[in-house]
Amino acid sequence: MTQLTQQKIFEKLESLREYVSYLRTLRSEAGSEKQFLADFHVFGNTERYLQLSVQSIIDIAHLVIIDQGLKRPDDNYEAVSLLHNQGIVSESLANKLTKMVGLRNILVHEYGKIDRKKVYEILTNQLGDLEEFQKQILKYLKGPHGREES
Repeated sequence: MTQLTQQKIFEKLESLREYVSYLRTLRSEAGSEKQFLADFHVFGNTERYLQLSVQSIIDIAHLVIIDQGLKRPDDNYEAVSLLHNQGIVSESLANKLTKMVGLRNILVHEYGKIDRKKVYEILTNQLGDLEEFQKQILKYLKGPHGREES
C-alpha cells in the first residue's frame, strides 16, 4: 500500500472516530425513542453523522479496492462485500455495514422515506459496528498489505 493511500485511510478513520464520538453524545441526549423522534435537533444531527460515518466507510472501502487493484464494484454494497471477500472485514460486520449503506442511500437520496425509528435503533444499538470496522481496518493496515511497498 502506498504511503499516500495509507494516509488517506487514516484520515478517513479519524473522521469516522470523530463522527462516532458525536453520535455517542447524541445517544446520551436522545433519551427514549419517543423523545428522540420529537427532537428534530437530535434526530437531524444523528442522521447527518450516520450518513458521514457510512460515507467514510465507503470511501475507505474504495481506497482499499483501488490500492489492491480489484475490479471496480458496481455499487457501494459490493464495495463493502469486497472487503469481506478479501478477508479485511468479517462476514458478520460486512452484512451489518451493507444495511447501513442502504440507510445512507435513503438519507442522501430519499428524504421523505427516512425511518427515524431505524435511525434510533442504530444510534442505540449499532455504534459498536462502526467502531468494529475501525478495528478491523487498523488490523488490515498493520498487516502486510498496509505496509508501504518499495
